[in-house]
Amino acid sequence: MGKNDNRRGSDFDDIRTVFDKRDRDRASGRPSPGDYPDVPEFMNAPRRTGGRYSVDAMRQAHERQTASPQQPNVVVSHDRRGDAYREAQPDPYYGQDPYGMQPDGEGPAPRREPGESKKKKKKHPVLRWFLRLSGILLALILVFILGSILLAKMPESDDAPWPRKDGCATILLCGTDESGDRTDTMLLLFLDRPNRTMRLLSLPRDTMVNRDNPVPKLNGAYSANGRDEKGMNVLLDYVKDLVGYRPDGYMLIDLDCFEELVDDMGGVEFDVPMDMQYEDSSQDLYIDLKKGPQRLNGKQAMWLVRFRSGYAMADLERVRVQRDFLAAALDQWASPSKIFRLPGAMSLLMKNTQTDLGYRNLCWIGLTALKCGGSFESDTLPGEPAWVNGGAYYVEDRAAAAKLVNEKYNPYEKEFTADDLHPYGY
Repeated sequence: MGKNDNRRGSDFDDIRTVFDKRDRDRASGRPSPGDYPDVPEFMNAPRRTGGRYSVDAMRQAHERQTASPQQPNVVVSHDRRGDAYREAQPDPYYGQDPYGMQPDGEGPAPRREPGESKKKKKKHPVLRWFLRLSGILLALILVFILGSILLAKMPESDDAPWPRKDGCATILLCGTDESGDRTDTMLLLFLDRPNRTMRLLSLPRDTMVNRDNPVPKLNGAYSANGRDEKGMNVLLDYVKDLVGYRPDGYMLIDLDCFEELVDDMGGVEFDVPMDMQYEDSSQDLYIDLKKGPQRLNGKQAMWLVRFRSGYAMADLERVRVQRDFLAAALDQWASPSKIFRLPGAMSLLMKNTQTDLGYRNLCWIGLTALKCGGSFESDTLPGEPAWVNGGAYYVEDRAAAAKLVNEKYNPYEKEFTADDLHPYGY
């Protein structure tokens, strides 16, 4: 055994003696070992209560510290009288353990250099930028929603036959075919804000109207009267002949806008009623859909609403599918998870929709749809298919139509009768 080994053994014999004396002093009520100035400070330190330290463990810790010298865990102070003394100053990193031992006594805990403080983890610059951008977008959306609430105004027709019910309005929703000439999709949207109800009344494209026209069908009124605003005004008049009143506004949606809108809103979950295959190169139309529940993108949604050749009831069945799809779309898009997409969707509609509604009217419609929860009731204009003068038409049942309008689609306080409906222009 070398000289240093003898010295280390002697040191730990002293440690055992000091601890034994400290225990005897504490048992007899004498002062603590700190009153012995000739004893090295690390010997005066108290043992951890309930710890598993032993002389052998401390010897091993001392030998490791000797092999890799570390700065003592004490602070040396001198008073003004020149009397030097050691005052134990536990490092906060080690708590009350002067030897830097881990709780199990198996070795020293990791050390931190004196004066070294725990650094706060800085956020990544990209994360900070993302959080700021998210905050700005959220603020803009909140401003948009607040502004919509304050500016919203219910649309009202100038051609009102009687006093209106509070919070009730009607909008004619139309979609053209590929050529843009015929309004093959026509739905009357009824909004009842006080009762939180939305309804859709399908108007079949082949519905017979004013017999003075060369082709007296509802879907031909738009193109036969100059299209654009003039064509839509004539179409609104024909709808008045069918339901008894002129709708409060209209929205003519472009086909390309429809596809983009569905994509921007994340698609629509829909149960396709049957396999759909159809090809028409003249219209650049190629439909291929499988039956069953699925998420439809914009292109597939367009296939769905245009398909009709495989239905037993042809156009009537297509009208029902169109109505069901629109109800499913609005129900899903009115959910809180889609609220961040609504400003973009409204902007898209404004750019690609012909309408006589103002921004405030659109805000009222959007807020009403949210308030209603997106759920719909739907019906088809009462009537039946018929051959008239060698052509296929859908002929309205005026008595049944008046009854349906009064029950579900009347925005006025007075009820309509069959005599108020003039589907043939007289």
